[in-house]
Amino acid sequence: MKFKIVFYLFLFVCVILFFQLINTNKILNHQDRLIQNQNSLQLQLKDSIASLKQTLSLQKYFSVDEKQSAELKTLKTELMSLNVQGGLEKLVKVLPLEERFLIDAIQQVNSEWILIGFRSSAHWGQALLSYTKTPEGFNFRSLASTIHPL
Repeated sequence: MKFKIVFYLFLFVCVILFFQLINTNKILNHQDRLIQNQNSLQLQLKDSIASLKQTLSLQKYFSVDEKQSAELKTLKTELMSLNVQGGLEKLVKVLPLEERFLIDAIQQVNSEWILIGFRSSAHWGQALLSYTKTPEGFNFRSLASTIHPL
């Protein structure tokens, strides 16, 4: 009788140890997969940070100095006044006449060129403008432009 109790107790302990071994193995494998996923995500994020830093350095290279920021504000004001006056059609010759285009993005490239983005209800486009400063304001001339359907 004593032998049977010890035997069943031993068998019960073996079953519990076997269950613990299998369960621990599953938990460790799951944790290992989580760590590997985190490492791969971290590598992807490092790559995208490096790409963004490269893009930022390129943007800084083509950015305007602080001393020209007042000129940029007046440039933007004068270009945005074309939205009210409807003068964009005179400046960019390839625009469809039946649509009203509005400037929505302006970026100064250097002291002679400026990029504008514009859109209507059916098309969007971009133009590269050259400008010169005059006593009355700025004179704009379109160098190149593209129009795309929405």
